Amino acid sequence: MISIECHNGLPIEYESFLIEKYQSFFTTCRYVEVYYPTYDINYMLVFEDCLIDLLMFGSIGNTSRCLNSFVSIDQKIMTECIKKEFEKYPSIQKVIVDGSYNRYNLNKAILYSKCNDHIINLPATMADYYLMLGHSTRKTIKRSKSKLLRNYPTANFIVKLGAEIDEDIIDKIMQLNIDRMKQKGIIYGNSDHNKDNIYKYAQHYGCVSYIEIDGKIIAGNISYILNRNLFGYIIGHDNDFSSYSAGKVCQLFEIQICIESGLSKLHFLWGDNEYKERMLGKSHSMFSYFVYRTYSFDYFFAKIRTLGYQFLIKIRQSELMKPLRNTIKLYRSWIWKHLANSHLS
Repeated sequence: MISIECHNGLPIEYESFLIEKYQSFFTTCRYVEVYYPTYDINYMLVFEDCLIDLLMFGSIGNTSRCLNSFVSIDQKIMTECIKKEFEKYPSIQKVIVDGSYNRYNLNKAILYSKCNDHIINLPATMADYYLMLGHSTRKTIKRSKSKLLRNYPTANFIVKLGAEIDEDIIDKIMQLNIDRMKQKGIIYGNSDHNKDNIYKYAQHYGCVSYIEIDGKIIAGNISYILNRNLFGYIIGHDNDFSSYSAGKVCQLFEIQICIESGLSKLHFLWGDNEYKERMLGKSHSMFSYFVYRTYSFDYFFAKIRTLGYQFLIKIRQSELMKPLRNTIKLYRSWIWKHLANSHLS
């Protein structure tokens, strides 16, 4: 039988437990400090003879958010902790559960999002990894790396961890990502505020790997290491080096770092992309929920809105809409190139 203790504040003294138990870069006290500074934080210790789970919650207004993300928590424990959250805080009307590897059957809950984390189970050596790759992928990556080193023999492959990471490096890699997205006609989602948060959190668990030529970063990854897992958060490469597949070469370098460091898994995180599968990422479904206190007007309104949103997403992602999606991307790409050329002139 489980028992639950409720406490206010951050469970700083349990940071090592969170890392060992959940192995998620989202589920740490440091992450909560950086990304949820205005939230009221509380946590629940779940015991069954010994401590078996620790769930953190952050509330603002009448909404509470379970801050354990990219985790697998037993449904019974999640249900009991949400029940405790509603009991302890009468003003809370909704609890958000983000990024669960478990699909839940929760009362008064709405599944508002389903996405995929792509995970590579890393082998013992790079030679083993190369053998696991498809013939075409292996040949392409090796050829791209050889071409880059042949034409740019001064290229340096650099990795920095935690406090070694400079803010300037974060800015440069993020800018490469922004420029790459613009060229592909994709709207970029990260803000300057998020840049600051990424840098702050990288000082604790960050791993930045990049390729530098004559002092210029041409490709880079911003990632986080928790326990024996690496989470690839942002990747970017200079559009002028696309013919060298600089982004994939840099990813291969990151995989090499993981293997040589004895890590067991590399997470590509959310979003479906062909390259993730080619690099041996296996899809793992994640589910996110709104859980309401009662069957209120807000619950039914959110239900209708979520169903409508999911229907629109399904239409937008259908094969019938692919020509329109491509046209929109080409138009955005043209606008960005036109603005860039105007700025240069």
